[in-house]
Amino acid sequence: MAGERVERSVDRALFLMAFGRDVDFHDTVPQLIYLDWQTGDVVWLYGSDDDAYMEVGIPAEDNRQEREAIEAEPDRYLEIPGLDHDDHHRILRRFLVSDWTRDKERRQRAEDAYRGSIGKWKRDVGDEDAIDTFYDFREVEIEAMAEEFLRENGIEPIWRSYGKRPLAES
Repeated sequence: MAGERVERSVDRALFLMAFGRDVDFHDTVPQLIYLDWQTGDVVWLYGSDDDAYMEVGIPAEDNRQEREAIEAEPDRYLEIPGLDHDDHHRILRRFLVSDWTRDKERRQRAEDAYRGSIGKWKRDVGDEDAIDTFYDFREVEIEAMAEEFLRENGIEPIWRSYGKRPLAES
């Protein structure tokens, strides 16, 4: 039935990593990333089997097998598009006009520091707390966008999370 959603357990960390990546900036070689409808797992696939090995050491044969499995059952997989660079800039602009601080001078400094480059903004803002607050805001925004994407594609996500590990174990 149109508009119906199925509940699906989805690996939160991996899905958000895949969905929130800046495709224009991070995908140095073509990658396709899928959500397996049956398992809720996220599957990374390189466009070229040789790139899989050259980029991260995944044997070309393993990449080929994953690609063939997806091609054999395309309805089982939902492609995760990732965000483009403009999406990331829109998130920063939404942060800058949000109520992240009540200090008008601080807000103005943060707004003035943004001149179209996220990296330059982080260098020029001179406020580590503002940067940390932006990253918290960004995480919430990306999760909301990811949930909307899943729901638009008929999935009601039930996030699987494996908890936070101490940095030494990461």
